[in-house]
Amino acid sequence: MDVKVIPAEKWKRYIEVTVPAVEVESEVDAALRRYQKKVQLHGFRKGKAPLHFVKQIYGGAVRKETVEEMVPRIVEEARAKNGLKVIGGVEMEEVKYDEKDGLNFRAAMEVAPEIELRQYKNLEFEKTLYDIAEADVEEALESLREQKAVYRVAGDEEVKDGYIVTADLQKVDAGGFAIVGDKHENQRLPVSAADEFTRPLIGARVGETRRTSFTEQLPEGKPAEKPAYYQVSIKEIAEKVLPPLDEAFAAQYKFQTVEELKNDVRTHLLQQAEQRTRDRLRREIVDELLKVNHFELPEKTAESYAEKFFESVKAQFAGMPEEAIKNESRAAAFRRLRWEFLRARLVAAENIAVSDDELRDYIVQLAFATKEEPQRLINRTMHDDDKREAVRGDLLEAKTLSFLEAHMKFRERRAPYKDRGPQRIITV
Repeated sequence: MDVKVIPAEKWKRYIEVTVPAVEVESEVDAALRRYQKKVQLHGFRKGKAPLHFVKQIYGGAVRKETVEEMVPRIVEEARAKNGLKVIGGVEMEEVKYDEKDGLNFRAAMEVAPEIELRQYKNLEFEKTLYDIAEADVEEALESLREQKAVYRVAGDEEVKDGYIVTADLQKVDAGGFAIVGDKHENQRLPVSAADEFTRPLIGARVGETRRTSFTEQLPEGKPAEKPAYYQVSIKEIAEKVLPPLDEAFAAQYKFQTVEELKNDVRTHLLQQAEQRTRDRLRREIVDELLKVNHFELPEKTAESYAEKFFESVKAQFAGMPEEAIKNESRAAAFRRLRWEFLRARLVAAENIAVSDDELRDYIVQLAFATKEEPQRLINRTMHDDDKREAVRGDLLEAKTLSFLEAHMKFRERRAPYKDRGPQRIITV
């Protein structure tokens, strides 16, 4: 058997194979003998039919099946022998067999990029420490009150800033004529003097119709040239009533006093700030390492990865323009794939690993956090290959990032909690 590995392009490899007919027929004969023991032909007991009869009747099918089994086995042996880190699928090309020339085929595949580590230690980063002010605590408490708000139907009262209206919305053109098929009934709208769309509703009563508008955002993120107009027919007006911030309110969160509730809120804000700092810092470390240790992605693998990633996240952002989601998810997918390749290289260079004992300890912590019985969760995870390796992957990620943090330099700066910035739409 002759096996050649042929480099092509940056990440593509071909495996060209020629197997003499005598070797193939030897495997075919062995398969026929195994088949002979199972087959029952007319006039013979099971397993007693002469081999030449079995070959005459089933030889073609057994030969085809044998060749189909040989091809992937040979490819896998060639991959292992030559240390090829194959990613994605293997495409078979030009598979041919005849009893004179033997078996000839070529397999095409992409391999993982070879990454030369340049620098991944002693880089300098800015670490932001957020200060929790009393105003931040008050804002969080207001958010808790909002969650416990009740709504009082305002009857004949006028709409005021902060009220909620239930209304039918009919889209109209600039002349006020209804656009057929664009009506939305029983929509609940929080009214705000700061909101372009709902501000004109202030002062209206039940039964009134007011015209309002807003500037639509086009899929590419630009504002539309002309506003969208709506007729808003008010059906119900309600006032949002917030509960007082007192001991009864604190008791709903299992605290005796408002001060205890405030302290708990402050602790949670501090934890959130620390987590935000850690997440941002790790993201910046990964971004910098990807920049310093630059390499290109295998094109076909990258495109397939991006498409699968998009399909996995698009349902989370229903209502957003699909093109915007696709563009952002594509960038996130490429970043994630680059990091996976780079992380594997770092793990190998620094011998970072996750032992089964570490895995079990983590599962026990997870069980306590989710209030599950630890041994049951251990059994369910450790006996499922996919679950076990998924958890091991998460731990390996955390250990790698912790290792990197421990080998970086940081300069600290302090900032108000309100400056922490919004979360990104899609993060990896």
